[in-house]
Amino acid sequence: MRTLFRRGVCLLLLLGTGGAAADWSNPEPFRRDRVEGREFDYNAESFLHRFSFEPKPALGRGSPLPRDGLFGLAGSSRSNELYVDMRAQATLETESPLFFGYRFHRTEDFDGRYDENLVGFGAHVGPFRVSVWGDVVGAKEDIDIHGELLWLPSAGNHLRFTLVAPDAVYNSKQGEGEYLRKPYTYYLDGQWQVLDDLRLYGFINHNDHMRWRENTREFTLRDRQHSAGVGVDLRLNRYWSASVELEGLYGVRRRDGLAGPDEADQRLRRSFGLATVELRQWLRDDLQAWYGARYLHFDETDRRPRDAEEHVRYERRETMVYGGVRYRWTDAVSFAPGIFVNYADNTERYPDVPGESDSDRGIYAKLTPSVELLVDRRRGGYITLNPSVRLHRAAFGGGNIQAYLPF
Repeated sequence: MRTLFRRGVCLLLLLGTGGAAADWSNPEPFRRDRVEGREFDYNAESFLHRFSFEPKPALGRGSPLPRDGLFGLAGSSRSNELYVDMRAQATLETESPLFFGYRFHRTEDFDGRYDENLVGFGAHVGPFRVSVWGDVVGAKEDIDIHGELLWLPSAGNHLRFTLVAPDAVYNSKQGEGEYLRKPYTYYLDGQWQVLDDLRLYGFINHNDHMRWRENTREFTLRDRQHSAGVGVDLRLNRYWSASVELEGLYGVRRRDGLAGPDEADQRLRRSFGLATVELRQWLRDDLQAWYGARYLHFDETDRRPRDAEEHVRYERRETMVYGGVRYRWTDAVSFAPGIFVNYADNTERYPDVPGESDSDRGIYAKLTPSVELLVDRRRGGYITLNPSVRLHRAAFGGGNIQAYLPF
């Protein structure tokens, strides 16, 4: 219990400044704040910044299960905007099969920024782990319930299914609205070590069709979204390894006035695809290099018949090559510079107001002279200082801090 208390104090101190590593190990349930849409815009460099802020090499870690500790990043993507992706987890095992846990996740998606604050308990049953989690907030109608079943047949292999019931008691806790069809999220992720040198992993996230009626502003909302990803890690020989990841998302949303379909005030359709290929090479025991390429497409149409200026279509096509090295200068300090060159062909169209349409086409590049500091030799914890410089124009490219602090 004393150890848990020390971990809890450390966790609370670090949450104000830390971040968590992004992976495919978290379901994305429906949120009612999707109605308002994201509170930030993407510019020509937004996805370049976000990718350059993530730990490198980008691939090769597979899909490990979340572990106890504090992980993540926070970096300046604009003068008035931080990109934050942070996760924390603490688990208390007991003398029985029961365990208790805490998980925190702060990140963003295409609908905006959000937090998850999960408290739960569960039990170990042979190779299975069954648990229940609640997203604890003050307003009971906003509480999400997560049920999780994890199968651990052998080391390095797992299969996990999560069922999320967002706003589980919403209809009975307030009268400003109600779910006519409740939202449920079905999430599956797994990893399989097929051979000693071959590993497969992936996830599926399905937000089932839902329907929500809000009486205050007099509209109904329909929403559904699906996403999935698959990855392969392959060890080629003693010096070389390779990875491929493919990811996709598709979602639709419809908001109607209560007077009928003629009062419709939003139709949103979104698709996203991402493909990444990466090679990694060990040049010496103290020197590693990586080389990668990725292609991103993002299409989003937000049609609002009542407001011509809000009818917009985003089309993004971005192709990037990147590379870097990690040189271990001392046992506690490593240098890991990287370079990112991105060709963007992005368009923002306003079909009802053609004069407002805009486009960005060109090459955008960054250099990140990163420094990694080992802070916990026994557990492998480290902090990365990751400043960046724009190469397509002489300018600072934003600062970034990454934390990997396992308990």
